[in-house]
Amino acid sequence: MDKAYIINTIQDIVNKKSNNPNRRKIVVYNDRINFCCPVCGDSTKNDRAKRGNLYFDKLFFICFNDGCKGSLLSLCKTFDIQIDLDKKLELIDYISKDITYNDYKNSDLSDANLDHLLDLSAITEIFSTGEHNITDFQPVQKNSVIYNYLVSRGIFDEKHTNIYEANYWNKNRYEPIVCFLNRKDDKVLGIQIRNIKDGKYRWFKIFNYETLAKWVNKVDELDMDINDIILNNKLSQYFNILNVSFYNQITIFEGFIDSLFYPNAIGCCGTNTDFRFLETNELDIQYFFDNDTAGHSKSEEKIKAGYPVFLWKKLFEDVVKKKNPEDPYAMMKRISQIKDLNKLSQLIKNPYSSLRLNNFFSQDDMDLRYIPKKERKYFRKKDI
Repeated sequence: MDKAYIINTIQDIVNKKSNNPNRRKIVVYNDRINFCCPVCGDSTKNDRAKRGNLYFDKLFFICFNDGCKGSLLSLCKTFDIQIDLDKKLELIDYISKDITYNDYKNSDLSDANLDHLLDLSAITEIFSTGEHNITDFQPVQKNSVIYNYLVSRGIFDEKHTNIYEANYWNKNRYEPIVCFLNRKDDKVLGIQIRNIKDGKYRWFKIFNYETLAKWVNKVDELDMDINDIILNNKLSQYFNILNVSFYNQITIFEGFIDSLFYPNAIGCCGTNTDFRFLETNELDIQYFFDNDTAGHSKSEEKIKAGYPVFLWKKLFEDVVKKKNPEDPYAMMKRISQIKDLNKLSQLIKNPYSSLRLNNFFSQDDMDLRYIPKKERKYFRKKDI
């Protein structure tokens, strides 16, 4: 972050607001810039009062005179201070990395403001204009290709609430797709689409809040505080986040489909999702990663960080023990091929209850033994 650039930008703003030398003076501390608030004008009696503060860690502005607040970029917009595009992108990237909901809202995450969210009817309309690759956007239709696909995955009618179907123009032809809506009632935060093929032909795309809002409003740039845009973009990575109870334990999955089979759960966009946004809001969370190399690595990382994670191997050992088969090793090898909760739910009805899955989470370092290690494909001399 270029502190000198930020300091000069604040100086330009206060200079533009006032000709008074005392009101133009700014004070730079290690953590913030202190200056006369240019929004409310600060004190009407003391021209040396400086109750405006821009904090370096979040680039967020707060005034302790009249409660003025906002991002550095919104402050620049208010006073028509032009920022170079490359520098603007750099500032947005800096803000995005560490922002949390409580950084700039006077409420907790459970009180998320839905005022800026998008009407489902507006989303439906933009996908009926022919201007986008998506068309025929609608609730899942009985016995359609998508309906039959979902049923084959164990996703029956009662779980279709936040799932739509559509067609996607891809490589000169239309392809049926599943649309996962991140929404609450008729308000939409984001959408994830995916085709229904497997292997190398499988793909998915994510449309975050900002992308959808620009389409709906037919603009290149949203007339919103950048922090609100960043917040909504962050939230749009967490499917079902608008519907979970923040007062109970929340289970976090890599993907949306798996989260359908667990109560009070959030589905993310893979193991590369920025989980810190949830971790920094003092929520009671636990992780349920896939039973694969990436999931094992992430499970080890989170259990070392003190978060409960689901232990697939512990579950499998418990199943084998209860079944007591003639060849326990063969059974263990067979069931260890189950890669995620969706696959488990196809084999066992309602595994959450029937297998009591909540008993197989742990944050104890001693239980790292249940997390398989990645096999090395080569040996060093000292290994032989």
